[in-house]
Amino acid sequence: MAIEAKPRGVYQQRDGRYVAEFVSWAFPTDLKMFNVRLGPAPLELRLRYPDLDVERWARVWAKTCDAIVITPTALVLIEGELRRPLLAIGELLVYRDLIPQTTDLARYWRLPIRTTLLTPLPDPTLETVLEHLEIGVIQYRPIWVEEYLHQVQRL
Repeated sequence: MAIEAKPRGVYQQRDGRYVAEFVSWAFPTDLKMFNVRLGPAPLELRLRYPDLDVERWARVWAKTCDAIVITPTALVLIEGELRRPLLAIGELLVYRDLIPQTTDLARYWRLPIRTTLLTPLPDPTLETVLEHLEIGVIQYRPIWVEEYLHQVQRL
């Protein structure tokens, strides 16, 4: 007996849309940046290959956060995760540490960093960990995300 695989639908970039919609709604007048590369290219590459365009070649190691918002009182680092909020925690910790090394953000280094996990699915088992790591959680669940979650998780 042969088992037929169902064809997958057309891939849609949902995480980017999710973060962009939230940021536009929550921070309408603040400076917004999306898919921000953080941190410098590895110093070892610069030293070993001085004639190489290190920034271009180092893209393979690039760390890119979903969004940064500059408010009058804080630099808000946002990582969105639609289905598995646990996955974003490690990324947020690395990204937070890279902000003071990112020369494109140098004018904002004086601002406190608010590290934020954006998710439609709260995970009560992570609350203590997130509090300990000083990561805030925002639950944002627009209708289209609700429909998507029903499709993939049969909620």
